[in-house]
Amino acid sequence: MNVRLQYAINFTAGIFYDGHLQMNNYISKIYMLTNTPDSAANNIAFERIKYFVYNQLDSSIFINSENEEQCQKYVDAGLSITTFPGDPVDQLVGIMLYYKLKAITEEQMIIGEVEISSGLGDGLIYIHGESETTDELIPPQWWNSADLVHCDSTLIETDKIVSMHQSSVWRELDLAWPDIENDEPNNEPETGNTVVFADFKKLNDTE
Repeated sequence: MNVRLQYAINFTAGIFYDGHLQMNNYISKIYMLTNTPDSAANNIAFERIKYFVYNQLDSSIFINSENEEQCQKYVDAGLSITTFPGDPVDQLVGIMLYYKLKAITEEQMIIGEVEISSGLGDGLIYIHGESETTDELIPPQWWNSADLVHCDSTLIETDKIVSMHQSSVWRELDLAWPDIENDEPNNEPETGNTVVFADFKKLNDTE
């Protein structure tokens, strides 16, 4: 039996818009459907979502990828950037979250819809899902990548970027899927209903 879930996330990021940098507080709700009877895989999907949002997006700077010079300046200053194919308005941030969370959960968890609102956006809620038409939008490659990348690496010149296979990245964080972590696959049939045991605290207990 599949289980429908909702998970709320709050994070803060800078946005470079109209030549100015401002901090913005985001509130998002993620609507999901379990897609495996393996409770360990369900938990890993949750932890991947939390790790990406709280350790990659939070405190980064959202910026249009066309602002190449400004992107490089932030990187040179040691700041984390998240690039977008347009100005980082709430609608585009929500579409990015929908694409990226689908990618990193790798169909172990189905991402149905993503709602997002922000302080600077006056609390207006944008809702994104599979039925939405985004034909005019060309998603950057990183949106569909299952690893932790969150910017267009071709825009910046730095020796700080280390290329790692996505499975290696998640394995280093103990967030690889169970069949990847084990040397021998478990071929025993799964029985019973889907059971989810989730720890909803962030990975970093100090946060």
